[in-house]
Amino acid sequence: MTGALTKGHCRDGSPVVWSPPRFARISLVIARDVAILICSRGREEDLSRLIGDLERGYLPALAAAGLSASVLVYGQGYPLAFQEELGRRFAPMVEDGRLLIVAAERSHSRIGDVVRTMVMAAHARLTYRLAMLMDDDSVYVPDRHIDENLRQAARRFLAENHRCYSIKLGAERTLRYSRFIEPEGPIMPFKEKMMWVSRAVLDEVLETPRFEELSIGEDAVMAAVAWLKEPEACFSVYGLATFLHLGYEPAPDLAHDDSKGGYAELMGYSGPDPALVHGKYDKALRTGVTPHHIMPDVFVGPEHEHFIYNGVRQEVVERRLPAPS
Repeated sequence: MTGALTKGHCRDGSPVVWSPPRFARISLVIARDVAILICSRGREEDLSRLIGDLERGYLPALAAAGLSASVLVYGQGYPLAFQEELGRRFAPMVEDGRLLIVAAERSHSRIGDVVRTMVMAAHARLTYRLAMLMDDDSVYVPDRHIDENLRQAARRFLAENHRCYSIKLGAERTLRYSRFIEPEGPIMPFKEKMMWVSRAVLDEVLETPRFEELSIGEDAVMAAVAWLKEPEACFSVYGLATFLHLGYEPAPDLAHDDSKGGYAELMGYSGPDPALVHGKYDKALRTGVTPHHIMPDVFVGPEHEHFIYNGVRQEVVERRLPAPS
């Protein structure tokens, strides 16, 4: 029976694939410092590579700081055979609860619904203090310096009870913290390389009216929920250079088609079209539910030049940020 895959259900009634010997006998609710949360759709190769990167480099880097972590994948539309393949390939991770594969039981058409369902699935399986939200088209190249930056950032987040980090794109190797929102031309941060949020923030997100209706900008709404309550506990963070989000940071040795799988597939986007000014985001911006629709007192509307970038109303920034000395 060792290593065999079984399909069962967690306390929220949703399915999980696991390797039973130790993991199933201990519990289906696991206590961790860090939960790594990944929504995945139509990207078998990308997802397999990312889990491998996490196993080889990312999780050991956290473990070296004494931080326990589990990876939860919310997979949409993947055949059971692929889930079972992942379970066999990463059997040690599955057996000790470092990898949980949750299969969607229904179809989704809105990103807010996808993310809300994933978070609920995570809360049915894990207790944690810090959630690291990643895209499935990401890679991590172990690097001693970047590994240390990762550890320092995670330790600081937890030690100082921070609420949200937007992990910034770019090849910067110096760990650096900056304003979460710039008062000039304010734009709400989004999930660039990653977004890190506390468990408390995700609890608040689950209580946010209409979050599941969002067609776009779910990460910006998460950031807003975190920032509005405690601006001083939210930061933009630079210095994780070898973690790449391929949708924004192409890697020369890795082929990537941003129109395949992921958000593009969710929105029915099949590739470049001159009629779609904003590419895979065009439909959502024109006809969908945006952050402005569910938080109109925070986000600017379509008449504003920053609407497509999740712009924040100037009066909100002025109320929340301290006056310059």
